[in-house]
Amino acid sequence: MSRGQPVAASVERAGDHLVVRWRAGDAEGTCRFDHLPGTAPEWLGSAAELLEGTDRRLEGRVLDAVARLAADEGLELGIWHDDQGVELLV
Repeated sequence: MSRGQPVAASVERAGDHLVVRWRAGDAEGTCRFDHLPGTAPEWLGSAAELLEGTDRRLEGRVLDAVARLAADEGLELGIWHDDQGVELLV
């Protein structure tokens, strides 16, 4: 696992959804965020999908990188945690 390495995140717009990709050394992941117009958050993805392949230490850094990306891009992203509801990333 890529402990301590910076996490890079990028977003690609694809019609009615976004694809967010992150990478930290040899670890990487992808998550689809569906557009929910008129709601908060406006874009919603699965926490399990976004964080697949991470450990607790990397998980926080991935969330921070995706939140920075969302802020930089002016996106309101949220992730759905099973049995815990939605977490707003920015």
